[in-house]
Amino acid sequence: MGYGNFKQCLEAPGYFNSIIGRVGNRISNSEFTLNNNVYKLSNNIGENHLHGGKEGFNKKIWSINNLNKNDEDIVCELGYVSKNLEEGYPGNLICKVTYTFNNENEFIITNSAISDADTIVNITNHNYWNFHGHSDYYQNISDHTVKIFSSRVCENDIESIPTGKILPVKNTQFDFTEEKIITQDFLNNGGVDNNYDFGINNDLKKVAIGYSNITRMGVTYLTDQPGNQFYTGNNMTDDYIGKYNRTYGLHHGFCFEPQFPPDGINQKKLKSPILKAGAKYNSTIMIRLSNNF
Repeated sequence: MGYGNFKQCLEAPGYFNSIIGRVGNRISNSEFTLNNNVYKLSNNIGENHLHGGKEGFNKKIWSINNLNKNDEDIVCELGYVSKNLEEGYPGNLICKVTYTFNNENEFIITNSAISDADTIVNITNHNYWNFHGHSDYYQNISDHTVKIFSSRVCENDIESIPTGKILPVKNTQFDFTEEKIITQDFLNNGGVDNNYDFGINNDLKKVAIGYSNITRMGVTYLTDQPGNQFYTGNNMTDDYIGKYNRTYGLHHGFCFEPQFPPDGINQKKLKSPILKAGAKYNSTIMIRLSNNF
């Protein structure tokens, strides 16, 4: 999915296919403590902080550092410098994101960053997918199949902030350990907007698949991150001007967002996204596209 033109990328609400940072997902009460200092962030979802704040990385113009095409792939390297206390975060953060699309139908996103002060970083990408397409089968995401390769999910409170508990998914609405069809009833009953836990293994691993039962087009996600947010478009509005003169609405896209656990800086039981001064943050998201699910 995507916006109809570049102007809408800047002005429209939402995060279609955007780089998300400095910290993806939610931070409770829009604040955190680091090195005995309390940092107050901008609040843009009630009293909480979401996806980097009022003007996160999704609304920044990134520089094209390098663009290269050869017989095997196309590579675009983007850069952005997030200045000290932008949206409330400490440290000058030098960020780089590389997009690679190769002959194996793999779209690979690598994120890296380095700061001159201790800070927190949790960069992800907010891809929205609807594999029914924009043509004859255009509709919301009902009749997609999803599988998530995790049996553990972060429990959320009423404001979608993790409680710090990681719960088994068995016999709950969050159980996607076997392929599961997204039905309209499932969406009407709240869908999903939760982070699935993959432990502390930093190796590239398969975390999720999603595909259309109509077109058989879909995607497989791999990442080295400890979590993956699955979102069924529950907070989408009724009117986004999309591609090919289509208007997207509620539940018209689903997202896989590899990342650290939401609010990890404030939850002792969850992995924290602290980045020490001079250390390098790295994350990889590999997206394998296929039309034969």
